[in-house]
Amino acid sequence: MVERAVVVLGAGINGAALARELALSGVPVAVVDADDVACGATAWSTRLIHGGLRYLEYGEIGLVRESLAERDRLVRLAPHLVAPLPFYVPLRGRLGGLPAAAARLVGLEGLARRWRPARGRGTWTVGTGLALYDLLASDSRVPRHRTVRAGAAGLPRVDREAFAWGCIYSDAQLLYPERFTVELLVDARRAAAETGAACDVFTHCRAALLPGGVLRLTGAVDQAVVDLRPAALVNATGAWVDRTLAAVFSSGAPAATGRRLIGGTKGSHLLLRAPRLRAALAEHGVYAEAADGRPVFVLPFGPELVLVGTTDIPFTGDPATARADEAEIDYLLAAAARLFPDVAPGRDEVQQHYCGVRPLPAARALGGSPAAVTRRHMLVRHPEAPLPTWSIVGGKLTTCRSLAETAAKEVLAALGRPVLGSSRERPLPGACAGESRLAALRETEALVRRAEGWGVDPAAVAERMVTLFGRRAAAAAAGIASRPGGIRGSLLPRAAVEFCVREEWPRTLGDVIERRLMLAFDTELGRDTLEDVATVLADLGLVSHADVGREAEACAVHLAARYGRRLTRGLGNAAKEKP
Repeated sequence: MVERAVVVLGAGINGAALARELALSGVPVAVVDADDVACGATAWSTRLIHGGLRYLEYGEIGLVRESLAERDRLVRLAPHLVAPLPFYVPLRGRLGGLPAAAARLVGLEGLARRWRPARGRGTWTVGTGLALYDLLASDSRVPRHRTVRAGAAGLPRVDREAFAWGCIYSDAQLLYPERFTVELLVDARRAAAETGAACDVFTHCRAALLPGGVLRLTGAVDQAVVDLRPAALVNATGAWVDRTLAAVFSSGAPAATGRRLIGGTKGSHLLLRAPRLRAALAEHGVYAEAADGRPVFVLPFGPELVLVGTTDIPFTGDPATARADEAEIDYLLAAAARLFPDVAPGRDEVQQHYCGVRPLPAARALGGSPAAVTRRHMLVRHPEAPLPTWSIVGGKLTTCRSLAETAAKEVLAALGRPVLGSSRERPLPGACAGESRLAALRETEALVRRAEGWGVDPAAVAERMVTLFGRRAAAAAAGIASRPGGIRGSLLPRAAVEFCVREEWPRTLGDVIERRLMLAFDTELGRDTLEDVATVLADLGLVSHADVGREAEACAVHLAARYGRRLTRGLGNAAKEKP
């Protein structure tokens, strides 16, 4: 029997941040997930760290202020993963949208929708919101907004005839929230070691509370059984919150709530391999309105791809079954084409798509609009549960740390334990920028140069490794001498797979491909890529060598079914082995 003060159910960004906060106060903690780290809404987001400009329309001033403060904090504490991104808002005119914005601000959503201007919001409306956005921002180093004429050098090449004006402001992008979540857990383990506590991560297992307060975990991969005795439970399973309560308390203990907590909406995104559109963005994100007035983002996704999102459709089924349908794909392509008609992306340029369910509170939106449902997080106590139990409802990437700080304070108070530490000024393990990033690049490149027979550019490999691991990149590359060679179709060494298995809790091939090495997004992802990773996993005992081909095929089938991703045939241009 393993004693743990707190068991966090859910290894998404909120659960991982909470585990880290608890560990900093010396609390033994275990994180449990039915799937993998960051496998839910964390990985299905728009991948932005932002203050929530549109929340101002709904009077969510406090949420915007909190979000802006956290945005600036994460840029400082995780600069290898969170990068500032300038945004361009294309506008048709000057005056549109003032009456609708005023109606929405006082809660008259139905009236605001009726008054929605046919030509969209104008520079006065958007500029007023951005002026308040600037005022609420805590970091004066962030550039203030400005209004510009369309077509100026360095701006996104949107349709100048339709959108003669624009506003520019700053937010940030978190390209890989999966990596961010993994590092939160890595740091939780470090914090536990510093405080003399324990922090364990159990993925791919089901949890059920047995009589006597024992939480039984049953592994889906190996059927192993682990019994925990928690003093408290926190349900941080996002869109699965209600389903988790029902499953964990299935032995007959009251589920602790008589009402539905989650009323999520489905959001879909496209990843486009559209070089002309990528060039037209000019290193800006574009935040605009679709033809129906919904917000839409067209964003750079690394050096080659473009991310377009998102939809906002009420969804009541199992979140695991949510998929981007053809109507959503057409909608997002049309939204991008409306902004960039000269380089409008076609269906053949969709490399993949993804879709998830936002864990929004189950409350009717004002005027029936999903966009009007608050994005503020809530910690809900379940007093009828047989042990102290809470559920986290809502939240977003940007506020994961502040959510965790608030939740930890309440949980610790209920357990009679003090708050002994905080993550407010604690960098993530891979944090590096400026000179420290250059040092990480040099050290990693030197390790790669020592490898023989791998025909790649060591500087390019180092850049990719530091993008993923930050200052941990050299540690991830250190095993090149004992495990030489690269993963075909990528710029990554096979040693990186071994590092992930040793340090970051993957259990399956999909865990590594989708949420550790981020290979699912590589343009040259091929069957040979999957086989190389599966071979390393077989060497490490996670799969059998006889099953390498079957594992690769199953992963390929999953990527096609879940994301519409088709694999390339060749080895790719990046990492072909020399003969």
